[in-house]
Amino acid sequence: MRSMFIIGFLFVFLFPGQALAEPTAKDLIDTKPGKASLIDVEKFFQDHPIEKGPARLEGVFKSPRAQVVFIRVKGSPIPKHYHTQADEVFYVYKGKGEVFLNGQWTPVKAGQFHTCPRGVTHSVRTGENEEIWIISVFTVPLPPGGDRVKVD
Repeated sequence: MRSMFIIGFLFVFLFPGQALAEPTAKDLIDTKPGKASLIDVEKFFQDHPIEKGPARLEGVFKSPRAQVVFIRVKGSPIPKHYHTQADEVFYVYKGKGEVFLNGQWTPVKAGQFHTCPRGVTHSVRTGENEEIWIISVFTVPLPPGGDRVKVD
């Protein structure tokens, strides 16, 4: 029993990186694993107000396969647009407004989930004194400069 304790002690203290490290995926094709994260969404949005214009977009994660962007919109709509490369799905975290969906403005509120395949025109707007907080996921990530094509 004593020898098992000594071996365990030596293993943990002489090889701490190997003993305590998380397993690493060795068969990834296009990337090396990064660090996982945990974001307090409420605090993030509170700490990142809209500074100018009708919206603020902040990327919080990007990999070769997906990108996550937190979006705040107040008042004026994000111009109607579509994406040429990426599908976009978003979850309304807080607030209410309207989403341009299948050719018409449709009410949207906290707790709703919107899907928008690439090539489909969409937009978001709120009332003048209202704000909406959105968690948006793009698959694939947007290229530098974006892939947004304005419609009008």
